[in-house]
Amino acid sequence: MTGTPAIRYASPVLQPPNSRNDARDAALAVFALAMAPAIGLGIGRFAYALVLPDMQAAFGWSYAQAGTPNALNALGYLLGAMVASRIAAATGALRLVIVSSIVAAACTALSAVATGLVTLSALRLVAGVAGAFGLVAGGATAIAIAERAGRRGALVIALFYAGPPAGIVMSALATPAALSVHAIEGWRAAWGALGIVSFLLLLAFLAPPLRRAAVALGAKPSAARAPAPLRRLWPLLAGYAIFGAGYITYMTFMIAFLREGGANVWREAAFWSTLGVAGMASPWAFSRVLGRLNGGWGVAAAIAVTTLGGAAPLVARTLPAEFASAVVFGVGMFATTAATTVFVRRNLAPAAWASGVGALTVAFSLGQTAGPLLTGLVTDHFGDLNAGLAAGAAMLVMGAALSAAQRELAAKPVAPARRMPDDQI
Repeated sequence: MTGTPAIRYASPVLQPPNSRNDARDAALAVFALAMAPAIGLGIGRFAYALVLPDMQAAFGWSYAQAGTPNALNALGYLLGAMVASRIAAATGALRLVIVSSIVAAACTALSAVATGLVTLSALRLVAGVAGAFGLVAGGATAIAIAERAGRRGALVIALFYAGPPAGIVMSALATPAALSVHAIEGWRAAWGALGIVSFLLLLAFLAPPLRRAAVALGAKPSAARAPAPLRRLWPLLAGYAIFGAGYITYMTFMIAFLREGGANVWREAAFWSTLGVAGMASPWAFSRVLGRLNGGWGVAAAIAVTTLGGAAPLVARTLPAEFASAVVFGVGMFATTAATTVFVRRNLAPAAWASGVGALTVAFSLGQTAGPLLTGLVTDHFGDLNAGLAAGAAMLVMGAALSAAQRELAAKPVAPARRMPDDQI
């Protein structure tokens, strides 16, 4: 669920790997780089769910109002993803990663002094743009660095996409103490704690392996130009857009759902941590399965797993059901991202990877922009979060059905090059 890097490094400086040290340095550099999506998405986007119940109570928001800041965060992400590659080409990808991560961390910290819906929404809009910049430019940089890892290149790239779920885990560890100690407006202390964690993660950019990689990546980036056959991809694009609306519903309102059921902040944090750990394991758990499914069936299967996780707490409001939901949803959500990448790599020529993934990013972003608002309106209408989460699960079912209608493209591309396109969060 990341942005698309329309950036490809022509890097004569980076020669084929000649030692295990090269692969190790590449892995360490990309792991440091993964702190960009951890800050911009894992904390900057998803931590809102942890703080939402307290903010909603403090300001008296309806569910539609409560969904507005996350909808604007998704809108900012969409706008950022559309221009990030051009800005990265002009300023340097790694420089854009660092600057955008600083901005995202600042927006998180400043949320502690928000005065209401307008100021919080403005901060989350800017954070969305910054998160997209960090993801797109960071993904392009990770692809280039992974060239030093040889056969381990795909695994090295996977380290970058472990950033968002890692940020989810870190946000779960940072917020419960702040929320429980500060009974009045504890949400301000929680945002402050999340801001501190975000700024501490910025120190990862000083890691020597990443600095050495930055020197090696001195070649000027160039843009991929071949267009993807979008008309033939419409089932996958539509399915992925509806998936975006369904998954963000869960990620916005699930903590509020647990709070309504009597969960305290420590139980909520344990739930959120479980979801994040499951997401970190997802690329490895699903990689073989996704490689064997043709057409849109890989995406459909991953969305179906996500649906099971999203529906579980609606069937049984018990502690085991809640944590089973976290595991299944976390695995399925991030597997869906991987599945779209597998489809693009298998069906499009390398020159069209960026265009194909970019189209999927736009579709996904449109869905996750609309999702919180639509679900908030449904919840306000029925007066029950069960209805809102059920609407989200229904959207996931629709996304799976549409994705399953996607067929393999008749014209087979040339053999894939070593580089891999970004995922979309």
